[in-house]
Amino acid sequence: MFRRNSALILLIALALVSAGCESMGPKTKTGAVAGGIVGATAGGIIGYQSGSPVAGAAIGAAVGALGGGLIGSAMDDSDKRALAVNPNHLTLMKIAEMGNQGVPDAVIIGEIQRTHSVYQLNSETIDYLQKNKVSNKVIDYMLQTGK
Repeated sequence: MFRRNSALILLIALALVSAGCESMGPKTKTGAVAGGIVGATAGGIIGYQSGSPVAGAAIGAAVGALGGGLIGSAMDDSDKRALAVNPNHLTLMKIAEMGNQGVPDAVIIGEIQRTHSVYQLNSETIDYLQKNKVSNKVIDYMLQTGK
């Protein structure tokens, strides 16, 4: 009975996350999915230790998806505000794409200058950029634009 209820909780949590995806921005979606996966894994491990791996995974998935979605949503909102002020703003996602493609630092910095883009980076956005192979030189330049 408990396992059936836990499985039902997991399915409901996943349905709620996927139902909201239609109106979510790209970073919100990515954050919710990644957070859900990490949360389910961690929750399953913790739940296994206490004898309830399915319940732990369900709770972990829900909490992880919510947390990841909130972080992603904040990043999406930041991009929207920047684009409202400067329609030519170079988004964090575009800079991450350029980093992954191996675009030289000078070119990325030149695009930031050309578009008059300004950034208010926090630890999550810096981590996102670093994971997407954006150099510290570019990140340092981006930090300077917010001053």
